[in-house]
Amino acid sequence: MSNVYNEMSIPRNECYTTRAESDKLINYLNAHHIIDKENIIWLPFDNKLSNIYKSLTMGGYNVMLSNLENGLDFYDYEPEKWNLIITNPPFSERSKLLKRLVSFGKPFIILQAIQFFNNKNAIKLLCTNEFRFILPEDRMNFLTYNEKEDIIKSSKNSCAFYSFWLCYKLPLMNVFNYIESNGKEREIEAYDKNGNIIIDNHMNLFNYKEKL
Repeated sequence: MSNVYNEMSIPRNECYTTRAESDKLINYLNAHHIIDKENIIWLPFDNKLSNIYKSLTMGGYNVMLSNLENGLDFYDYEPEKWNLIITNPPFSERSKLLKRLVSFGKPFIILQAIQFFNNKNAIKLLCTNEFRFILPEDRMNFLTYNEKEDIIKSSKNSCAFYSFWLCYKLPLMNVFNYIESNGKEREIEAYDKNGNIIIDNHMNLFNYKEKL
């Protein structure tokens, strides 16, 4: 049996966003006219295999990528032109991450876990800046590398912790904004190393709910 407390400490930095969650976020932003299609959206921790990148480009958004794979460190590099950041950043070094993000003075949307509220520097920022939250109905599932199968795959058990989208300087109506689950989050996603989808019809048992 897995240790919930070990999971809560988020020992792995490489937890990727599922297509179900990235599509749901972009659909929400579209439906509420939150971001302009003419904006340049910077993804500083992503590549072309990222589901956030795929969802944004499929939605017709102008996307700019940078990452360590290309020798571009978020803490040293900034594109000449950009309007908004959307990304699922590494879970570690949260204080350093937030300080860098806020220093730009531009809008951003980042994925965070409930452990965010254990960080005193993060709490100080929340109390002094223009933050909003987009809150999923259920706990998210994540894609991680499955060494045994040599693929990227989401889990049947979901996560022990709750995750949410932290938003800065965006025209959201409320401080807390709710997204209902649509059922796709329950499907297990799997990809090979080239980003090709591996068909898997199993459901995520942790999030499974019978429809009334």
